Amino acid sequence: MTSRHDRGRAPGANFRVWLCALAGVGLGVELGVDLARAQDASAAGMRVWRTAGCAACHGTFGEGGGGGEQPEGPNLRRTALDAKALRETIRCGRPGSKMPYFLKGAYTDTSCWNWPAGIAPPADVTGPGRLDAGAIDSLVAYLTARVAGMAEPVTLAECASYYGSAEHAGCDPYR
Repeated sequence: MTSRHDRGRAPGANFRVWLCALAGVGLGVELGVDLARAQDASAAGMRVWRTAGCAACHGTFGEGGGGGEQPEGPNLRRTALDAKALRETIRCGRPGSKMPYFLKGAYTDTSCWNWPAGIAPPADVTGPGRLDAGAIDSLVAYLTARVAGMAEPVTLAECASYYGSAEHAGCDPYR
């Protein structure tokens, strides 16, 4: 029996519509899984940001450090670096600047800035070298999701997300 909705459709059209709908649901689930992974990596990256000392130079929200006892780091909210360049900079530091390297085995075990592994870094590159590649990937996920390219000034919502509550004393300047 053909319903009035099926008239004019090619044989098997209902199956194709059903198949497309099912594929759309699958794609939605896949995108949801990818979004959840990205959010998890970003949350892990925020923990790395807090514990690795990034804010000491770049400011709590990546807005640029003020100097003082720590070197003044650039404003990462305005950075033109993409994820690949951020990863290399964090892994290997930035020769000719005060940006240290953070990857365990940078230069000695892992090639940096096209230098072959096993060669000591340039004299002006120092670093704690205490993060593994996974921690750096999480940090880059955090930076690309929540810092790089963000509007200025910092919003109360961003502060609340960082500290877990808008009532945190660190959010007072953003009220």
